[in-house]
Amino acid sequence: MNDFIQQQGPAFLAHLLRRLADELVQGAADWYPSVGVSAPPRTISTLLALDEHGPLGVTELARLLQQSHPLVIVWIKELTRLSLVKSKDDPTDRRRTLVSLTAKGRNELVRVRKALVTMERASSELLQLAGTDSLQMLWALERNCRELPFLQRLQQKALHNEE
Repeated sequence: MNDFIQQQGPAFLAHLLRRLADELVQGAADWYPSVGVSAPPRTISTLLALDEHGPLGVTELARLLQQSHPLVIVWIKELTRLSLVKSKDDPTDRRRTLVSLTAKGRNELVRVRKALVTMERASSELLQLAGTDSLQMLWALERNCRELPFLQRLQQKALHNEE
């Protein structure tokens, strides 16, 4: 059976990457509970960042993770619901909320770090099957989008089409 999206070519790169991301995230979500991890896969980086950097504001977390502020808020709400993080007003700046790990969150990280060893092995296998430079290629795509955002690339190409 032919893949309809593959037939559409490079214009559907985002669709392909989303399908891949969804497969990886869903696989992790289904597997994590079997190794005692309750945090959703997309929130793991937030836990690791808080563990490494200590309490952080939402804006700092978003910048550190290079994710949108609204998305990080969603993750913090989910982690708060699971009692893995807590928030409090910054005593030096009442406009700012600091997010920190709870004791339950620190315990979760012990299981997360152990699970990430297996996650790295499985991910490395997929990358090797895709080719020796596949991870570097993905990082290059991401870096190139940061250097010249995709919106600007689209605008430039649209201008060339009009000429």
